[in-house]
Amino acid sequence: MRSVDDARARVVRARFTVSLVYTARVRVCHGDLDAFGRAHASAYLRHLAQVAIDASTAAGFDAAWYEAAGARWLIRRTTFAVARPARADASLSVRTWVEDFRRVRSRRRYEVSGGDVPALTAETDWVFVDLATGRPRRVPPEMESRFGVSAGAGAPRPAWHGPPVPPAPGRTVHRVRWIELDSLGHLNNAAYLDILVQSAFDVLHELGWPIDRLVMADGAPWVADGDVEYLDEVRAGDSIETATWFGAKLDAMGDGLEVHQTAARVADGRPVARATMTWRWAHLHTDAPAPLPDGLVAAVETTREDSWTSDR
Repeated sequence: MRSVDDARARVVRARFTVSLVYTARVRVCHGDLDAFGRAHASAYLRHLAQVAIDASTAAGFDAAWYEAAGARWLIRRTTFAVARPARADASLSVRTWVEDFRRVRSRRRYEVSGGDVPALTAETDWVFVDLATGRPRRVPPEMESRFGVSAGAGAPRPAWHGPPVPPAPGRTVHRVRWIELDSLGHLNNAAYLDILVQSAFDVLHELGWPIDRLVMADGAPWVADGDVEYLDEVRAGDSIETATWFGAKLDAMGDGLEVHQTAARVADGRPVARATMTWRWAHLHTDAPAPLPDGLVAAVETTREDSWTSDR
């Protein structure tokens, strides 16, 4: 997914907030697609991160400004919900704005649509970090003024929520590659999601559910929503172990498979990320909702406590 040069990309005042709203258009590209022709969940995150950078630049805070300030924004947490998976050449309209500042943090929201149809909503919580020390730094008054949002106006961040790790989760280990790093030498936030999704596929494979078995009755899985919290930096060569366990989910959108995960650095055992996602099944050609494959929920019961019941 890449930005499209578009004269309509602009910065405007939000009608109902005091923050600036930045709008742009993007196009889903071939490299964004999974084996079923749908955009990877990580493709949305990569694009939203770029749109946030473009929005900051449009507001006067470009790469040169951050270099002079000796600071950078790092993503602490991302939540997203996909209304329907995007496919190749889909043209999407993105609206984004800074919702608040809170001392060293900033929450940015995104609304993405394809024509008049909602495609994605997302929220990222950023931390302003001093590059010399790696420690959080107070948001500059200049930034508060430019965006029209006071640092004291931010709401407390709700705690990440997920069930405790059960006695027998599935476990996988991944060695971080150079290609997965960002410009600061850290594991890219979207690359985290790729690793987590792959870990879930690997665990399902070990449970007797390889990808070809997950594709049933012309339906295939896709990541419909997620909540990912980044807890510590990870660099090239680090190995991270991911624990994965599952649960069933039934709501207004139909059947879903809950995927819960925690990841820790193997060398020192420090937690580096935790996530919870909903996977759903949709028909390969129409993207209409499809039921979970028969027997899948029973198969994943071995990765969690029998007494645990989802409250999501």
